[in-house]
Amino acid sequence: MMSRAAAIPLAFLAMLFPAAAQASRPPNIVVIFMDDMGYADIGPFGARGYATPSLDRLAKEGRVFTDFYVSQAVCSASRAALLTGCYNGRVGIYGALGPKSKIGIHEAEVTLAEICRQKNYATACYGKWHLGDARKFLPLQHDFDDYFGLPYSNDMWPLHPTARNFPDLPLIEKNEVVTAAVTHEDQNQLTTWYTERAVAFIEKNRERPFFLYVPHSMVHVPLHVSDKFRGKSGAGLFGDVMMEVDWSVGQIVDAIRKQGLEKDTLLLFTSDNGPWLSYGEHAGSAGPLREGKGTMFEGGCRESTIFWGPGRVPAGSVCKEPAMTID
Repeated sequence: MMSRAAAIPLAFLAMLFPAAAQASRPPNIVVIFMDDMGYADIGPFGARGYATPSLDRLAKEGRVFTDFYVSQAVCSASRAALLTGCYNGRVGIYGALGPKSKIGIHEAEVTLAEICRQKNYATACYGKWHLGDARKFLPLQHDFDDYFGLPYSNDMWPLHPTARNFPDLPLIEKNEVVTAAVTHEDQNQLTTWYTERAVAFIEKNRERPFFLYVPHSMVHVPLHVSDKFRGKSGAGLFGDVMMEVDWSVGQIVDAIRKQGLEKDTLLLFTSDNGPWLSYGEHAGSAGPLREGKGTMFEGGCRESTIFWGPGRVPAGSVCKEPAMTID
């Protein structure tokens, strides 16, 4: 039985883009969810010093939301709200869950993946989960067909600068640990690995509707980037990482286009919360907004957001009305 709250995300898409409700094929849904990205960290919202051409094009071909919010400006809480359509407090998740957490997303919660599965969608999550690392909390137990990524934030490992009691950071595929102790070299490849999985998933499921959730580990500290983009931005490590994320978005959109699925796809790009400002040059910018991650000032909970869906979403349009992940 689908709860009213959990049904809201798809209802919101149908309301915004009525063509999606009328099409013979249900729309593919792609959610790219950044970690700790600031309001002014992408070109369409004022980024300076490095280029984000893929996101610039996405904004030109889609709709920019200037007043888009998350339920709480912290990792786990924000993700819980996105996937359930509920305020995080309603599902009992606050802040950022640590390793071996005794709580996580409850089995009774209806996720967006579950709603999609009821409509015969293929579903996958590639990236940072952060809704509990015990097996019962992992994506496959919440109606994702496939999963690859980190169970929580990439700084929750023995190399954390202040908290030395974290265990080794695992990399998980489906329900199994495939790398018991992630290294710096592994983290350098995370954005690439997530992107490759996402592209392969699109290619594999081109004949059926799909829900693809890509919650990037970046730009959460510690920042990591592959050799493809290291030193390329001229704006320091943060700029390099943002350029690689933009490349990832481009790869995913290109895969959608190559399969001829652009008119059958709705894509949302946003972030879980604002920049972690205490990390200085390793943090992004909230631009004109006050404060950042961990606060409910605008810089913490108001996120730069783009909706894209050629033929469904008006190109070059701007929405200044408030909207949220729980909508």
